[in-house]
Amino acid sequence: MKRAADLLIDTLVAHGVDRVFCVPGESYLSVLDGLSGREDIAAVTARHESGAGFMALADARLTGRPGIAFVSRGPGAMNAAIAVHSSQQDAVPLVLFVGQVERAHRHMGAFQEVDYERVFGSMAKWVVEVRDAARLADTVATAMHAAYSGTPGPVVVALPEDMLEDPVDGVAAMPLAAPRAAASQDDLRRVAAMLAAAQKPLIIAGGLLKHDAGRAALQAVAEAYGVPVAAAVRHADILSNDHPQYAGHLAYGAPAELARAVQQADLVLGVGTRLGDVTTQGYAFPAAPQPAQAVIQVWPDAAAVGHVRRLALGLVADPTVFLADLLALAPERPAEAHRAWSAGLHRVASGLRTWTGPADADDGTVFGAVVQAADRILADDAIVTIDSGNFGGWVQRLMRFGGGRAMLAPSSGAMGYGVPAAVAASLRCPGRQVVCFVGDGGFLMTGNELATAMHSGARPVLIVADNGSYGTIRMHQEKQFPARTSATALHNPDFAALARTYGALGFQVNRSTDIDEALRQALQAGRPAIIAVRTSLQHISAAATIEQLRAHAAAVR
Repeated sequence: MKRAADLLIDTLVAHGVDRVFCVPGESYLSVLDGLSGREDIAAVTARHESGAGFMALADARLTGRPGIAFVSRGPGAMNAAIAVHSSQQDAVPLVLFVGQVERAHRHMGAFQEVDYERVFGSMAKWVVEVRDAARLADTVATAMHAAYSGTPGPVVVALPEDMLEDPVDGVAAMPLAAPRAAASQDDLRRVAAMLAAAQKPLIIAGGLLKHDAGRAALQAVAEAYGVPVAAAVRHADILSNDHPQYAGHLAYGAPAELARAVQQADLVLGVGTRLGDVTTQGYAFPAAPQPAQAVIQVWPDAAAVGHVRRLALGLVADPTVFLADLLALAPERPAEAHRAWSAGLHRVASGLRTWTGPADADDGTVFGAVVQAADRILADDAIVTIDSGNFGGWVQRLMRFGGGRAMLAPSSGAMGYGVPAAVAASLRCPGRQVVCFVGDGGFLMTGNELATAMHSGARPVLIVADNGSYGTIRMHQEKQFPARTSATALHNPDFAALARTYGALGFQVNRSTDIDEALRQALQAGRPAIIAVRTSLQHISAAATIEQLRAHAAAVR
């Protein structure tokens, strides 16, 4: 006989889980006790439940397995809700284990009692409370299966405190077989024929291909058919940006040159992407509900295929399996029209990385200069995490991804992702450089996870864009209410000095000439570091200055 808590841990290990992220709580003390002294699974203690959740999401991206987080009941679960939402939005598998009040006290308004099914039901794929310890192992296996099958996403498992101490006879539940649907030969031949007939076909590739087999299959199909590949939002690393088939990153507010170029496509093949509003630039390309060109979508969940737009063909299939099967039908050589079309798009995408603007302004360094330096200095296999904010536009435009250099960023737009993700990435890949780009606003949401880095041995370099503002919201204010700003100004600490209080390195960059040396020293130090950049607020985005936004607003009024 063993405790239910120990059987839970055994089942996680049987599923290949070697690391969990948590904030300890009294509602799952038995699990914490079970983790003590085990060498086959590690517990990383975060400083806030949102940090633990974001770490689990980043770890899931890097391993291909569901990320695992443990949080306590009530407030702990609410703090972790942002990770549940991001998991759903980003289609990243997550299993969140949440403590619950004792079974005898349920539905009595007990201390920190929450009905998790009602709270998380609109976001999670499955919410379950385990009241019978004999069902715990099988429930964990089902939760893991639900998290990665179909559209990957979040599962919430509630664990009554007293249930975890129940004795059980069972053994660890083994993983359930992952479903892998494939397209029929008739559908594959139809797709191949549509690609051959199109003059300007375009593949839009998304996050379900962000693993070695997926990237390899995507590149092989793009080369064999001569079809250009545009990356869905926050997945610019899906194909080497220097590859001749790379056609740009369809991020939030994609540059007008890129938007105009890809809209010439007469066939869109969406693989591993839900073709949501950000990737499609507000459902403009391919448009919804009626696109201007034929659209094929490949996704492993029927509910998401053709959900908002009319499709020429919708296929419920594993994206990697689909591409491998499509490769078998490739022509002997790509059509010349496809090669010319690809070359043109690649020139547009590559040209966007050419930036010759000012490196400094009166109010600080233009963040584009920081990103250009990082692109030069970072290793080709560096992992780059990006928080949400306008500074990210510079990273997405000027930095090369793919070919080994990875991008971890939330398409959900969740602030606070960057630092925890960098900690998790550094733990998972200790031999690789890990650099986080984060704004001053996002850093002060989860930057306390620098303490987790120091405690756990992670070594991320955190580059903080310090412009004293919630920059994205300030940009929107300038567009809609020029020169009338409210609630977006920030009073910030000395970030470099703050780093040193944690025991990390701290560097202050006030001019662009300081960037290279600070970054090289930080990367060579082998310990966590903050590079605080006094960033120009006037140069508020990669697309416009505040002065330009005000002038444009005045012109259209």
